[in-house]
Amino acid sequence: MDLALVEALQGVLFQWHRLAVVKFWAANEKTGFASYLTTYHLTWLGLACAVLLFSGASEIVGGKWWKIEWTAVIVMGVAKSAALYAQEIARASGASFRYAVGALLLTVGSSIAGVVAYRLTQSIAPVLMASTAVFLLSSAICICRAGLIGTGARFRREHFRTMLRYGLPLILVFVSVTALTRLDRPILALFETSSVVGVYAAATALITNMVSAACLLLVTPAYPWLLREKERRPEHDYRRLHAQVGVLMLSGVLAAGTALYCARGAVLPLLLGTTIGNAARPYVLPLLAIAIVGAFRAHFFDQAYHLFSRTRTLMVLNIATLVVATPALYMGAKLDGLNGLLCGLLIANALSLLASAIFSKSFVNVRQLLGGVGTLAAVSSVSGLAGEMLVHSFSYAATNPQLAGIASATMAMFVFFVGMYLTDVGAIRSLKWRRV
Repeated sequence: MDLALVEALQGVLFQWHRLAVVKFWAANEKTGFASYLTTYHLTWLGLACAVLLFSGASEIVGGKWWKIEWTAVIVMGVAKSAALYAQEIARASGASFRYAVGALLLTVGSSIAGVVAYRLTQSIAPVLMASTAVFLLSSAICICRAGLIGTGARFRREHFRTMLRYGLPLILVFVSVTALTRLDRPILALFETSSVVGVYAAATALITNMVSAACLLLVTPAYPWLLREKERRPEHDYRRLHAQVGVLMLSGVLAAGTALYCARGAVLPLLLGTTIGNAARPYVLPLLAIAIVGAFRAHFFDQAYHLFSRTRTLMVLNIATLVVATPALYMGAKLDGLNGLLCGLLIANALSLLASAIFSKSFVNVRQLLGGVGTLAAVSSVSGLAGEMLVHSFSYAATNPQLAGIASATMAMFVFFVGMYLTDVGAIRSLKWRRV
């Protein structure tokens, strides 16, 4: 609960500030850039100090001052916020490679570091410290460029006021999003044993991080570029480009998800341990479906609402999603335990995606998106089937599941990319890579 509280706190307090950094970057890049950076850096430091003061007071009042785990949780929360902030600066400045490395460290790297630390020590404090070290490394990589520190300039009130006008209304969005990501485990714990909750939590964390990393590597770095292109291109051309980016993002997510599904027999025991990994294997497909639907809504449609400054609509959609998801998760878990919870999650995420698409029809090319999504779903199904057929025909699959999983994932990836090329998903054959 301590870790969840600090994670939720930093997500709600810091995320609006990170989005404001990217939103107004291009407008300040040519004039007053140093003061713009200084204002945002000092604001982040103020937020970080507020978190530390609040957490320190909680330690004293709650009698947790002597617990090293609680201190490690606080430090990790601030370090993660620093990594996310540095990541936003990297993507806004066009440093795509540093952003990609930072995104991988933040998601996959921190998960692997935590797993390795736990398997070596069987203690939670080293896990938190290992994750903190990865977050600090990600921060250093993303911001290691001259001119991004903003030294020698003054704090500007106009930058601060603009930031608050844009960002503060988004806090309700992040409150609802954070609550939604924290509801499932406490609800599941009411109706299932701790071992089932542990398997679900471990598998969900791994799959969600993998899907998020795939999204972060394409559509999130494209956001500052899309902001600039929005001012340069005609509306119909820009909507076509925006939908193309969304289809390409989804193709990357589905490729990674299909490969993970085919290699689940090798990957899950390796990363989660034999007991948890084998127990989680039956839930890989529904967890992948939930993660992909949720990530596509969050990383594509939510960013579309930010691009077109429809933040009030976004706020209403996220609050409505929370209102629908809470009873759906509770009733699902009550009726059928973990399977019911997964059904409730899938229904809530699907309805949220549908609502986001309906209310974005005026500024998103939904028809082009639907065509790409349908083609990608067919390509993903065929590639997954090809990978599974290879495993079943592999004579050493029972004695060497790791090799069978690698072979299955390789076959699935090959069929997936061949299918993408043949169907020309996202106009991939005519894609101008230097521009996109």
